[in-house]
This record gives sequence, structure tokens and C-alpha cells, in this order.
Amino acid sequence: MITVADILALPAFHKWDLLGGSFLLSQRKVWNMGIVDAAVAEDAYSDYRPGEFIVSNLGFARDNYELAERSLCAMLSRDLAAMAIRNVYGIPITDAIKKASNKSGTPLIVYEGEYYEQIIFQGMKLLERDKIDSDIARLIDGLLQSRTPESIREVFYQAIKASGSTVQCAVLRPINGDEASLYAQIDELVGVTTFIKREWERVETASVFRYHDCAIVLVTYNRPPAAFSIQTESEFMQLLQPHGRLVGGISEELPLSEGDLAVREAFAALENAKPGKQPIVRWAAMGVSAFKKAAQSDRLISSTCELYKQMLQDQDEKSDSNLLGTAEAFAAARGDVRATAEALFQHRNTVRYRLHKLKAVLNMEDASDRELAYFLMLVFLV
Repeated sequence: MITVADILALPAFHKWDLLGGSFLLSQRKVWNMGIVDAAVAEDAYSDYRPGEFIVSNLGFARDNYELAERSLCAMLSRDLAAMAIRNVYGIPITDAIKKASNKSGTPLIVYEGEYYEQIIFQGMKLLERDKIDSDIARLIDGLLQSRTPESIREVFYQAIKASGSTVQCAVLRPINGDEASLYAQIDELVGVTTFIKREWERVETASVFRYHDCAIVLVTYNRPPAAFSIQTESEFMQLLQPHGRLVGGISEELPLSEGDLAVREAFAALENAKPGKQPIVRWAAMGVSAFKKAAQSDRLISSTCELYKQMLQDQDEKSDSNLLGTAEAFAAARGDVRATAEALFQHRNTVRYRLHKLKAVLNMEDASDRELAYFLMLVFLV
């Protein structure tokens, strides 16, 4: 937002004085620039709009002080952002003009500086720049703005008419990747959703549909469980296990307003599923793997992990010190120096020296070995 204060800070203004109107110049928004080069007529300057910053040298009334007063009073009634005068002809700014400024709140400014054409040029360039910056800011807002709980609930309502309390998701994929097999499996899963709607007490909706090369089962509940429980996950597994041509992942039961997380959990669990050995995987049973998947799917966490790895790699390239490998081994050993040394086939003193160098590179000179180990375990989540 460009304000009167921003315009007055332009290089074309060398010196200025506020003679009347609002002194809150940084709060008066400017959306356009304009010039007054003619005396007031019957239209009373109707072409000028509220919020414009108007400049003039009063050349049209250089020999007619009464006309200048009448014209300025009419202009000051237009709810302008401000009125700026380069008074090269020494026209008196009368009490009537100041009174009109104070009545409307429009700042009345007398300035010394460049010709008003230069003021207009610089002002319009500033307004153009502000518009470009505002457009970019809106794009960034869109990138940073997370989906609101209300919008997530709206998506689920539009998709499956769900308006309940919680949701659970299962994602399944045919082992052989056959599209025809997927449709056949979906037909079989309709029986599962029918059973769930009939037998599970809290169920609001249960549906299955195709999503690219997968089948998604969504179950919504009209109320949350009385206490934390993974019972529904176990029941889900029992219902899905007989479908041996599928592998799948099952989410935890989450509030409907966090339903996007349920879908992400199910897909992450699906990635850990293995035909025959572990065909159906629950998110709640993934342990450390759940944290790894969560970190990998969060771009900020992934970028942060890569940052610290890159810092160590850059140091290795300078000094051939294998700090990156030592850091990874130290994290895998949960901070055990002996186990780290054995994994690297190095003496413990060598490992301790490298840990000292690690702390310096990572700006953690005051950290204990345990604190360093915890930190590196996070870095190597991804």
C-alpha cells in the first residue's frame, strides 16, 4: 500500500510543509496521481476521484487569488489522499483554504522541488512497483497458507457427504498393477464398506472409490472414540487382509478437519507394505519409519536436513575429514562413540576429534555429545 508519506519521500520533493488536514500521512492510501492545471468550473472537478494525490503549481490562477482560493476549496472537498502545491507564483494560502483542508481532512501540502510532471512520473512508477509487489505477495500468501479446517471439512462433504467428527482412511493398490484388477477389487471392497456401515456403531459414512492406480476407503464417524484406541485400525486390517491381491496402508482416526493428514498417513503406510509378508500396514505401527515418512513429506524439514548435511559435505571437500560419514554413523549409533568408531573402523580418539570438528561446523561448540547425537538423529531422518 502506497501512502501520502511514501509519495512525499520521493526524490522530486526537496522540502515540504503541511498547512492543514490530517497529519496521519502514513495512513492515507494513494491509488492514483493527478494534476490540476485548470480552474474550477461547473463540474467542480468531478473527474477527480477520492484517494488521488493531486499536485498543482496554480499557474491557471497566477493573477487571480480569489479564483485560486475557490478552486483549491473545491478540490479539497473531493476526499483526496492529499493536495500538494508547488507555489511558484506566491499565491496566498488563505484561512478559507486551510479551513477547507481541515474540514475534509485532506492534507494540504506546499512543497519545493521538481516540476509536477516529475512528481507524477515518480509517483506512478512507485504505484506500479507496489502493484507488482502486492501481486507477488498474494502468490506467496497462497504458497504459505495452509488449508483451513473449514475448507478441509467442506472438501469431505462435497466428496462423500461427510459432516461427522472423525475420519479414517485406507489406501490399497493391486499387487500386479492391473487396472482391471483394481476395478474388480473395488467391487469387492464395496462389500467391506457395506459391512462397516451396518456393523460399526459410530460410523456415519463408508465409501470406496478409485484414485489413480489405487483404491481409497474412507470411513467417517459421527463421534470420536471414548478414549484413544487403535481398535478400528485392527478391525480394518481384519477386513482387508483376505483381499490378498492388494497391499495397503491404514491411517489413524483423525478429526474430519484434519482429514488430509489421514490420507497422507495411509499413502505413507502403503509405501511400507510388502506382498505376502506385510500386505497391510498401519500408520500407528510404523514407529521410527512414521517419523521418517513425515519428515520426507514436509519440504521445510527436508530442506533443513539437507542444509546441515551440505554444511558437513562442504567441509569434507575442503579438508577431506569425512565429517558427513562420521555424523551419520554417530546418529545411527545413538551417540555411542565406541560403536561409531567400530562402524567406521577408526580409533575412538579419531572419532572424538571429528565430533569436535562437527560441533564447530554446525555452530554447536557448547553442545554435549548427547545433544549432538539427538540433533544428528533429526538431520538423518531424511
